[in-house]
Amino acid sequence: ILRAISNGRGPRHALMALGYAGWPAGQLKTEIAENGWLTCPASSDLLFDADIDRAYDRIMASIGINLAHLSHVAGHA
Repeated sequence: ILRAISNGRGPRHALMALGYAGWPAGQLKTEIAENGWLTCPASSDLLFDADIDRAYDRIMASIGINLAHLSHVAGHA
C-alpha cells in the first residue's frame, strides 16, 4: 500500500500512525462498554482534514465536548 501511495495509485486519502498498543482478548471491548474510552462516529472529514493540529478539538466538538469547559484537575464525587 505504501508503494502504491507513493506512486499515486493508492487510496485517495491515507493516514499513517506509528505506535503500539496491546490488549488481552476482550479487554478493549470491556473498557469501551465501561465508558473508559470516548468514541465518535467515523468521519472522513475528521480523519483526513489537512488541519491536523486542530483534529483533537474538532473531534471533541463533534461529540459535543467544549474543551474550554474541562478542568485539568481530577476529583472525586
